[in-house]
Amino acid sequence: MACDDLAIKKNLVFLAIGKTLIDIDSRRYSEVAKLLHEKYDTTLSDCYEHPVHLREVLKELYGSSYKFLVDSIREKLSDFPDHLEITKFLDALSA
Repeated sequence: MACDDLAIKKNLVFLAIGKTLIDIDSRRYSEVAKLLHEKYDTTLSDCYEHPVHLREVLKELYGSSYKFLVDSIREKLSDFPDHLEITKFLDALSA
């Protein structure tokens, strides 16, 4: 995978996550970002490579309702089903 291809996929995922969180409440975006940093020393832009971190933070903040957020992220990325790496990200986020 070329560096540009990786950067594009990371940005697509980052935008889908950000849009999902901001659509709910912009404060939630900040809460998720803060918790990712505190627990995993990571950022929202790192979630493409560490979807489990995002999943655990969403579960902590939203309980079982986190699945709604995952579905929203999946919907935003639905135009890219042929990208195996994005599919793997979504599978890890959903597990």
